[in-house]
Amino acid sequence: MTPLRSLAWLTVLLPALVPVAGCARVCPAIAWTNFVTVTLAGDTRSVSWVQLCTPDSCSRATESPAPRTVLPSATVTPTGANGLGFPPGSGPIQRPITVEKFGPDRWRFGFEIDSPGSVTVRALDPAGNTLAEKKMTLAWQRTGGTAECGGPETASPLTLTVNS
Repeated sequence: MTPLRSLAWLTVLLPALVPVAGCARVCPAIAWTNFVTVTLAGDTRSVSWVQLCTPDSCSRATESPAPRTVLPSATVTPTGANGLGFPPGSGPIQRPITVEKFGPDRWRFGFEIDSPGSVTVRALDPAGNTLAEKKMTLAWQRTGGTAECGGPETASPLTLTVNS
């Protein structure tokens, strides 16, 4: 085949091959955190911290009495018994839930790439007693990234009412 003939074939095939090669979608290898905010309402004077649980993990305490430990309460048992979470020393934290308190009655919880459909939220006193508890459905909205590759999402804010 002569160089001129090869060039002719290349000019015929190139326009057909370029779109096929350009179609492949490559997603960046990144991680992100999805967030939900919980606001307390009602009589919050005795609330020490707020805990949020998914079916496979629970957030850890953000304040006294025991920062960065799971709730030491008999009301928290392994998922399956009553679906409330894990007591100390049992059930691995499979997907860490970050928590940040900002303001007197607001907490923001983060999930690494995860977007759970529902959570159980608890308001707890300094001894770890449950003052209020509610299972809630989360409605997520993408705040970045793309439908093909994913990206950060924020759930509609949740409100937990604490009765005196």
